[in-house]
Amino acid sequence: MLMNSRVAELMQQSEGRYLRPDELKTLHAYVEGIPKRVRLYQVLQAKEQELVDRVMEKFQPMMPHLPRQHGHLAWERCRRDLLMVWRYCCLAMLLADEDYLRDKLLYWLETILKSFKMRDQCQPAYKLMLDSLSAVFGPEESEAIRPYVLLAKSMLVN
Repeated sequence: MLMNSRVAELMQQSEGRYLRPDELKTLHAYVEGIPKRVRLYQVLQAKEQELVDRVMEKFQPMMPHLPRQHGHLAWERCRRDLLMVWRYCCLAMLLADEDYLRDKLLYWLETILKSFKMRDQCQPAYKLMLDSLSAVFGPEESEAIRPYVLLAKSMLVN
């Protein structure tokens, strides 16, 4: 079951007792935000291809040597990885949980990028993703997803 890590911890800590007023307030705030996050998530999902296409169109001319260094599937893998990061960022936003993003994807992918010495080469793609948010999405969607994309960028390529 997917649940915000803070809410899950709250539930675990409160086993066998009633929630205190401050705990109820935390739970209420999380639950109250779900409809808005679902709506934003659906917009982010619907425009995923537009965002990734935009990033790839700008990224490929910046890194023409990538296929020579990493094989003929380099661009396909790059697109796959950008989509995977985007989808995990969106799910983390839906859950309002940066820990989910870190634990389920970023620690693992960070290790992969380091081991293949790809961090420097991938850096422009994540910068382009951040820079493209306002061109593809409205202010509300951009503001909602930006912290998660920033977290991904900071862990993966900074």
